[in-house]
Amino acid sequence: MKYIKFAMAIGIFFLWSCHSDKLQKEVASNSFTYKHIVVIGFDGLSPDGLKHAETPNFDRLITEGASTMQARAVLPTSSSTNWASMIMGAGPEQHGILSNSWERDNFVLPTVVQNEPYLFPTIFSHIRKANPNAEIGTIYHWDGFGRLFEKSAVSYDINGDSEDETEALASAYIKDKNPDFTFIHFDHVDHAGHEFGHGTKEYYESVAKADELLGKLISTIESSQLAKETLVIVSSDHGGIGKGHGGASLAEIEIPFILWGPHVKKGYHIKYPVYQYDNAATVAYGFGLKLPIACIGKPVLEAFEGNEISDDYAIIERQPAPIIKPEAVLSKVAGGLFVNEATVSIESIASEGIIRFTIDGSMPKSTSGIYTEPFKVSSNTVIKAGIFKNGVLISSISDAYFRIREEKKKKPVGYKLFYLKDLKELPSVLGLEPDAIGTCFEFTSDEVAEPIKSNTVVVFSSKLIIDNEDDYRFSTRSDDGSKLFIDGKEVVNNDGDHGIKEKSGKIHLKPGTYNINVHWFNGGGDGWLDVYYANSQFTRQILPTSMLAL
Repeated sequence: MKYIKFAMAIGIFFLWSCHSDKLQKEVASNSFTYKHIVVIGFDGLSPDGLKHAETPNFDRLITEGASTMQARAVLPTSSSTNWASMIMGAGPEQHGILSNSWERDNFVLPTVVQNEPYLFPTIFSHIRKANPNAEIGTIYHWDGFGRLFEKSAVSYDINGDSEDETEALASAYIKDKNPDFTFIHFDHVDHAGHEFGHGTKEYYESVAKADELLGKLISTIESSQLAKETLVIVSSDHGGIGKGHGGASLAEIEIPFILWGPHVKKGYHIKYPVYQYDNAATVAYGFGLKLPIACIGKPVLEAFEGNEISDDYAIIERQPAPIIKPEAVLSKVAGGLFVNEATVSIESIASEGIIRFTIDGSMPKSTSGIYTEPFKVSSNTVIKAGIFKNGVLISSISDAYFRIREEKKKKPVGYKLFYLKDLKELPSVLGLEPDAIGTCFEFTSDEVAEPIKSNTVVVFSSKLIIDNEDDYRFSTRSDDGSKLFIDGKEVVNNDGDHGIKEKSGKIHLKPGTYNINVHWFNGGGDGWLDVYYANSQFTRQILPTSMLAL
């Protein structure tokens, strides 16, 4: 009996092995290869930017190629982490580049494999290994990109001073050298996101500028007679929310992914998931190469002619989420602080479906109330809304935080503001004279009267009123670092130089009054802070002024 079972196991293993080998060969081989591949990356370019800006050249590539606006960056949505994932075909768990502070001599998580000391191998080194005589160029606007790859693997390595110079250098290189592989990085869209905010006129203007640069590069490829043998991939490292990025919202994590060239399906909408690390794998596929086992990226086979991909898990096609008004502006969430009562309205910009919503902070369901007209709230309320069709949610969820205060309520939060230098984490301000002092209703940077400059620290303080014994979870959502203390005990540590990021901590509290302090700093740009709480009775909501006292 044991022999029969063993023989059956051997037979099954043999069949599986044959099938596995066949799959590997199918993935590794293709009926064509490209002579040239050009990857063009725009730092901070979001699908929203392409939707609202004037982008005839992006539109052309989408019409003539294959694309998705729902590719996903890796977490955290920081630049170094995602550019590394793009060129390494691996995620941060493999390459260990967890933030913009990463350096080869300054890291927390070591790479799982390395080609050069402390560096996960990149697509540049794989191409060089396969073809020692390959012409490989990197032209990048952000100098930080230059530390993410093996210098020995590239033939041409230059950091442009501006987006226009970067394009000019790249175009000249393509004309002069007809390179096998060219990687071009632009940084100006991200600059606009940080300075003016995603979704602003200035941000969309920067996307229009990106379109102009893209058009020049495509023109160079075509005029150099390379287009018939060239694959072009256009993508981004992350999107953004407000004036930052680094978090896990769809606005930050979703990125465009566009392929254009011979053998690419025309006008094709990619149906299956694409991830940041699939970029390198797709380049390898285009050159007929196979990435090492340590890589997790997969080529986007679906985008190429002759490849019909099908399984049960296509990307969920979402309608736009409802807009709860007053709507979110930059990093400020929808809702707001109102006197006595607030009027809530919800707008749909979806092409189909109905709005269902809740007023207790729970997720909307097919049985939740249908929105028909504006309504009023007179107490602290968390509203969530989504678009439903035939009982199925077909959008992402919108949320809004309405807080109500009495008309005679005095501002219960005091703050001290300090203008300092070279901040990468929260400093001690003991013994320092504040540059300004003030009061506000809530723990938020939005109520600080003075300008939030680069290298600003604000220390907020108030009394926290607790009516019911419970486990309370507090969180700070900030850009850059923040900490929250209750009676001197650190409850939340969200410190560090980062974009919008939320961290939480839990503490058991009995009825009474407690000292509560929030320390926050802004290293660069405008920054942001707000504070949330939740317990067994209340869903996560902004810590309201009604729970605070002088």
